[in-house]
This record gives sequence, structure tokens and C-alpha cells, in this order.
Amino acid sequence: MPLKPEVTETLSPMVRRITANNPGVFTGPGTNTYLIGNDDVTVIDPGPAMDTHVQAITDAPGTITQIIVTHTHLDHSPGARLLHERLGVPVYGLIATNPQNQDTTFTPTELLEDQQMIECEDFVLRVIHTPGHASNHLCFLLEPQGMLFSGDHIMNGSTVVIRPPDGDMGAYINSLQKLKGYPMTAIAPGHGAVLEDPYSAV
Repeated sequence: MPLKPEVTETLSPMVRRITANNPGVFTGPGTNTYLIGNDDVTVIDPGPAMDTHVQAITDAPGTITQIIVTHTHLDHSPGARLLHERLGVPVYGLIATNPQNQDTTFTPTELLEDQQMIECEDFVLRVIHTPGHASNHLCFLLEPQGMLFSGDHIMNGSTVVIRPPDGDMGAYINSLQKLKGYPMTAIAPGHGAVLEDPYSAV
């Protein structure tokens, strides 16, 4: 089933997805934004700086309490600034080692660390540093459910681009191996539909 732009789709009792209307060669059907939680909501990858997308995020049920980004490419993180300006909620992520092709507006409230546990009302997100596609790339494992939010480290229907100097193929492969050690039940990628057989996708 094709992903519908700017429509809130329920993936599980805890997870919803809104796909930005930015389809393309590198973005596939568009950038996926994930809303985790029901009453208190965590936003993963608020996407590009598109008013229609930010509006769709804020219109979704629940109260947004924090924003988390997997990396700072222009199709994933610029929406964080717009959401922060509207809501005043904290923004979490990492700064890229090399600023080329990065979202220079990204200003995190707090820098995340590998294996950090983000404890929320009804769930926990484990931070996994996965450099390769970008030096500051992070994946987030929803515990105990086991859904991995993979950003651009693993995608569905699009090829992962490794572009030096910030991208690094060796680091990318090492990060793939690292992910195999986690108890995953599904992968929710930055682009494309959910991957139901996670280990065959890694």
C-alpha cells in the first residue's frame, strides 16, 4: 500500500507515521516522521521545513513533549526548528562532524549519547549511534516492543547514499553489524514502509 503524504497512519498502539510530501529519487515516497506515545508524544524526525508537514504533526492527537532526530540532513531535521518555535519543547540529537550538506539551523537542547535511555511515560527509547550515512546518525530502539527507528541507515525502496566526507562506508558496515545485536521485531525506516523482517533487512 503506498504511503499517503501528510496523513497520520497508525502502525501500532504506540506508533504513528506521517510521511512528508517530499517524494524524490533520494527520499522515495517522502520522509517519514514518527509519533511515539498517545498522551505525551515524542516526535522522531520532524522532516523538512514544510509548513504543511509541521501542521500535520501538530494536528495529530496527543501533546508533543520532545523532538528527536536521527541525523541532520535537510529532509529529516529542519522541521525541528519550526516545531520548537511553535511548541517550545526540547530537541535532541547530535551535530555532524562535517557541516557539508547538513541542516545548519539544527540546535539541539541536549546532545544524545550511544546507549542512552530516553525514558518516557509509556515506553523507553534506546539511543544507538550508527555512523555511516552521516557521522551523527542515530537509530532508536523502542523498548520493550522492539521496533527500530532506523532513519536513513536502513531504508525500504531507496538506496542508502554514503557521501564523504561526512559519510563513511566502513563505519556504515560496522553500524549494520552493531544493529544485529539488538532484539528487533520490525524496522521503521526514514523512507518507505515498515520492514517486518528486520534481520533480513540489516
